[in-house]
Amino acid sequence: MEQTASLEKEDRMPFGSSVCVQISDSTKREVKSVRGACEILIDWPHSRRGPVYQVTMAALQSALAGKVTAEEAHDAFVAFAKHAGVLAT
Repeated sequence: MEQTASLEKEDRMPFGSSVCVQISDSTKREVKSVRGACEILIDWPHSRRGPVYQVTMAALQSALAGKVTAEEAHDAFVAFAKHAGVLAT
């Protein structure tokens, strides 16, 4: 039951505006929530996980824990995508 409640909370954490990231040369992904951003970072290559990655993951986890807003997590994810060069338009 706790896991279901946790998933429901994650689903209620939409971003105010979506973030489009370039996953590969031919693939873009529209990220609409804290959960979606977490999925991107979980799949992020280990060799590219530096300090900005760590700060962003911490912000997303803080949002899931209710310590920061979805918009603060959104801003951290946008900054990460820009830094990583994957922010798409």
